[in-house]
Amino acid sequence: MLKRKVSFLAASATASFLTPFIAIAVNVALPSISNVFSVDLAIANWVVNSYLISMASTILLMGAIADWIGKEPIFVVGATIFAATSFLTPYAGNFALLIVLRCIQGVGAAMISGTAVAILASIFPEKTGFAIGLNTAAVYVGTTLGPSLGGFLVDYAGWHSLFTLTGTVALMSILLSLLSIDIVKKSLGRKPRFQTLFVFAVSTILVTFGSSYASSLYGSIILSLGLIAFASTLYVEYRRSLNLIKEIFGRRVFLAYMTALLNYIATYALSILFSNFLQVERGFKAREAGIILLAQPLPQMLLSPMAGHLADKLNPGLLTVVGMTLIVLGIGSSIITYRWLIFLIVSLVFIGIGFAFFASPNTTQVMHGVPREAFALASSFLGLMRFLGQSLSTSILTASMLALRPFTVSIEIALIIYAFTAACGTATAILSIYADQV
Repeated sequence: MLKRKVSFLAASATASFLTPFIAIAVNVALPSISNVFSVDLAIANWVVNSYLISMASTILLMGAIADWIGKEPIFVVGATIFAATSFLTPYAGNFALLIVLRCIQGVGAAMISGTAVAILASIFPEKTGFAIGLNTAAVYVGTTLGPSLGGFLVDYAGWHSLFTLTGTVALMSILLSLLSIDIVKKSLGRKPRFQTLFVFAVSTILVTFGSSYASSLYGSIILSLGLIAFASTLYVEYRRSLNLIKEIFGRRVFLAYMTALLNYIATYALSILFSNFLQVERGFKAREAGIILLAQPLPQMLLSPMAGHLADKLNPGLLTVVGMTLIVLGIGSSIITYRWLIFLIVSLVFIGIGFAFFASPNTTQVMHGVPREAFALASSFLGLMRFLGQSLSTSILTASMLALRPFTVSIEIALIIYAFTAACGTATAILSIYADQV
């Protein structure tokens, strides 16, 4: 039994490594893809955007379906779709087909992301935090290796090699999962409200699309409409006491979701911000800037398993407070010291350590606060908070860079906004500890 659990942990970690890896690595390949398909680089960006929008807009739907018909088959089908599209993408005959395949791959990634943590929480009830910590470390390995390994593969084997490697590794995940879980296992869940999930999907598309063009009036309108539609639907469904929302929204869990949203708003675009600063203001090459910025993801990768283990022993909400506090200190100190390289690196290390102590405990806190039959939906909603936070984080940076001059002023204003957002996240993390006692 233990061997089967460990096998699925390996399958989950492998799949969880791939979804962020390919999302980030493809950025390096965009110039090559642009040349091959004879499209403008701005148009080639849709190779990235189509994957992310597809993944973000379907993750909640896939989580709800997983709780309805079974988490295990959804995970395996998702990994299979991911592998199949990875192998097919290099053979796309035109750019439109390439985008279609990336959209389908995004759906497969949503099926993986929406179920992996839920299955881990089910099969490791006593060590949920540790299992999630290892899985989170795998995500950060993918995030860390995306630019460097992706660049190496594109330079020496062409952009096709990214997808061939991804498909091959995905096959390993499929094999491990087939050997470790029952893919015909019946779920305890109930049929979800698909009309509500459809509204959530559309509003997520609007938010993600609008954030990409937030600097324009139309982009801002689309972003606002998406946020209003999402919040309104969430409120209406909660007030109607329907199972889709009610079962995953205890007061403590809701605050944990909000903490995650605020965390990703505060942190996601920092790598873009500091990369631009190092290259534009300090004259570093892209490769050199990338090496400097490893000061953040390396602590995340190394400390996530330990943070997950501690989440099993201590109150996970307390650990999220520690993590958010370190993030506030890291971002706050960078407002004053980012011009000095050594202090910037120290700030990034603080942020990385804080993120490690936030991510796994925050997920563990959510999983401990929802019924077993809603694990996949809760995990998917947490993933949705991550995507929305990332979109809004990018919008803040884009707006500040376009509206403010000189460049350093836009950086400092963005950092102040991010620090304030992280402080709000710290407050919600503190409230989540005592929420059920009020």
